[in-house]
Amino acid sequence: MQLSVPLVSIVIPAYNAERFIAETLDSVVSQTWPNVEAFVIDDGSKDKTVEIARTYESENLKVLVQQNQGACVARNKGLSLSRGKYIQYLDADDVLSIDKIEKQVSILENNEGYLGVSPSVHFMDGEEYQAMTPREESAWIHNTNDPVDFLVRLYGGYGERWMVQTSAWLTPKSIADKIGPWDESLLLDQDGEYFARAVLASKGIRTTGGINYYRRFVAGGNISSKYHKKANLESALHALNCKARYLGERTDSVAYRQAMATLYQEIAINAYPMHADIVDICQQKIKKTGKKPSIPLMGGRIIEITKVLFGWKAAKKLRMGIHKLSGKGGL
Repeated sequence: MQLSVPLVSIVIPAYNAERFIAETLDSVVSQTWPNVEAFVIDDGSKDKTVEIARTYESENLKVLVQQNQGACVARNKGLSLSRGKYIQYLDADDVLSIDKIEKQVSILENNEGYLGVSPSVHFMDGEEYQAMTPREESAWIHNTNDPVDFLVRLYGGYGERWMVQTSAWLTPKSIADKIGPWDESLLLDQDGEYFARAVLASKGIRTTGGINYYRRFVAGGNISSKYHKKANLESALHALNCKARYLGERTDSVAYRQAMATLYQEIAINAYPMHADIVDICQQKIKKTGKKPSIPLMGGRIIEITKVLFGWKAAKKLRMGIHKLSGKGGL
C-alpha cells in the first residue's frame, strides 16, 4: 500500500528582494519533501525581484504580481491559492534548510491538529549562517499540549521573553482555515497576531531538531527603526490588544498578567518620548494587570545603570542622545 505524500504550500510575499530572492527560492526548490507547491506574491517591487523569481517558475512554483498593498495582503492571496494540507509562510529574504518541510510534516502527520515549529539561526546579511548555531530560544521551544501556557511563556510570563519568527512555523491548512486571514490592517507584529490565533486554535506544539530555518537581518533594516512612525506603533499596540484579548479569554493567571505587563512596557519604551498618548495607554494597560513589568535591556552599561538609578524614561532619553551624537539617530 502506497503511503500518501501530503502537499505543502509555500507562500512567499516579496518586495524589493532582488538581492535575496534567488537564495530563498533555491531553498524552496531544493526541499527534500517531494510534494511542494510555491507561490511568490510580489507586492509591487520596483527592482528585479519579479524578473529573478520568474526564472524559477514551473508547474509547482508560480509568480504573481500585485500593486503594493503590504505583506499580509500578499500572504492572503497566496493562502487563497494554496491547495496543500500544510502551509509554510516564508519571507523573501530568509532561507529554509532543505529538510525543513520533510522533518515537520513527518512529525505533524502523527500529531493531527498541532502546529510545527523549528529552531532558527538569526544572521546578519553576508555571514556564513550555515555554520552558526540556533538562537537560544531553541532551548525552550518544546513539545507541549498546552497552547495557552506556550504563549504565556513566549510573551515573558515566567521571566524570559522570546520570539518565534514567521517562517519557523508549519501550519496545518485546517488551522489556517479555522482562524481566517492575516489582518491586513497591521503594519507591525502581523505574524505575532496571526500565530497567537493559530496557536490557540491548535492542540499544541510539536518541534523539530537540528537547524531548520535561517532568518536574515540586514544592516539598517532592523525593526527598531520602524518605531519612529506613529502608525507603526499604533499597529503594534492594536496587535498586542488582540493578543491580550485572545489569551485573556482562556486564562487570567498571574503569569498571563505578568506577560501582558511586559509586552505593553516594551511598546511604551519604543513610543517614549515622541508619542505620549501611546505611552499613557500602555501604562494604563500595565496598571490594570496589577503586575510590575519586566524592563528589557535598553543598552550598554551606562544606559543600564541610568535605568536602575533613574528609571527607564531617563535611560531612553540617554540612549537617544547617545545615538544622535554618534550619528545613528533614531532609537
